[in-house]
Amino acid sequence: MAAPPAADRPGWPSSLQLRLGGPMGRQASRGKGLWVNPLPWAVLAALITWLLTLWRHHPCQQTVAGEPVDAFMRLCYSDIPILYQNTALGTGGAPYREAALDQPPLTGLFVVLSRALADMVGADPTIGVSVQRLVDGSHVFFLAAAVLLFCCLLATVLSVLLMGRGSAARVTTGPRGRVRSWDALLVAAAPAVVTGGLVSWDLFAVALATAGLLAWALRRQLLAGVLLGLAAAAGTWPLLLLLALLLVCLRAGRVAVWARTAGMALGVWLLVLGIAVLAWTPAALGSVGAWHRRGPELGSVWFVLQELGVRIPLFSLLVAALMLSWCAWVASLVVRAPRRPRVGQVAFLLVAGWLLVNKGYSPQQVLWLLPLVPLTRPVLSDWAVWAGAETLYCWAVWGHLGGLTTSGAPVDDVVYWGAIGLRVLVLAWLVAQVAHDVTKPWDDPVREPLVDDPIGGVLDHAPDAVGRPA
Repeated sequence: MAAPPAADRPGWPSSLQLRLGGPMGRQASRGKGLWVNPLPWAVLAALITWLLTLWRHHPCQQTVAGEPVDAFMRLCYSDIPILYQNTALGTGGAPYREAALDQPPLTGLFVVLSRALADMVGADPTIGVSVQRLVDGSHVFFLAAAVLLFCCLLATVLSVLLMGRGSAARVTTGPRGRVRSWDALLVAAAPAVVTGGLVSWDLFAVALATAGLLAWALRRQLLAGVLLGLAAAAGTWPLLLLLALLLVCLRAGRVAVWARTAGMALGVWLLVLGIAVLAWTPAALGSVGAWHRRGPELGSVWFVLQELGVRIPLFSLLVAALMLSWCAWVASLVVRAPRRPRVGQVAFLLVAGWLLVNKGYSPQQVLWLLPLVPLTRPVLSDWAVWAGAETLYCWAVWGHLGGLTTSGAPVDDVVYWGAIGLRVLVLAWLVAQVAHDVTKPWDDPVREPLVDDPIGGVLDHAPDAVGRPA
């Protein structure tokens, strides 16, 4: 029996047919082989980026007791070795109960795991350890944490890559997945990893949250709930991803699907909090409820206003009201859009809004957007502008704290103020770009012919139940 013509084979019409006409020839490349496989290149890029990150932090490692290093002046500050030296963590103290940690409970467990790994290779976190041994142990602890955080970076990169590949399994009209998989390079080679990857522990929550989005994309709603619940216990901000899923599920009439995911996430989150309280102390919940007591912090517009002498009454209430207003605006975009927005777009808008209006915008918090920018708007020029603004801010904040950019007093640091302004303006511009793609989906760089939402899971190509017809 003769083979069916190429145009009748599964997978046609392909994107090449849509553009040029005619089926793919027998000798044409079908995306196989090392050179066209994004996986090894993404892993290699992540490894090189992480080695650069370690190299950047090397000058800030203290080696002799009594001779501290000015990490701000060297522009390579990290909380990790400081935490080991300045709390009971370096002498074997239990987290929260004896070693004060300003981290969510699951991140506290990650810190303990880093200490256990450091102890296995000679850090010696015990009571009565000498000062020099404590300094040496802090360096080993930093390297142990770096190994674990590199695993988190790899998990994030692979999750973004697999989200691209997953679209090919659901779209039978052409090999679209391998194209989106290359977007993982925008994560693996991001300057934000070099500037913020080892400042604190944020990559842990980022990896869990990205894996949760991958599980959703693969239509594993319960697994997505578990991962997003763990991410919320490690960073709180991933709860915004659940809100993003709720908004798009409301438009698609899939609230029951979202409820299963959200219920699982809430259960896992409460379980982790309960275990932390029983294992350590109620102080483990301190970072969860301490937000309302904080004032303006580094990186925010509020900080600049404070430095200029502007005092804002009911500050926490104002920030909360602005965030609620932002969420209402995003919800209105979802409802009014001519086509249901993609999950990545709504998630990016919510997280970016929180960073813009929040009390502080720390250098490492840029990592929250690390997977969302490629998933939302994988345009190299836009990504480069955003990465450049974040890199400039990183140098400016350490220069500000080290006194390099001040002229006698911090209030005169117009260089740092300018870096904050540039960072905020670039992120607001990127928000405007994404909002444009939502209101004019034919301009969306991800949505090409026959592509709806590569990471939408059950929402991919689903009809709308409310809002304007897709």
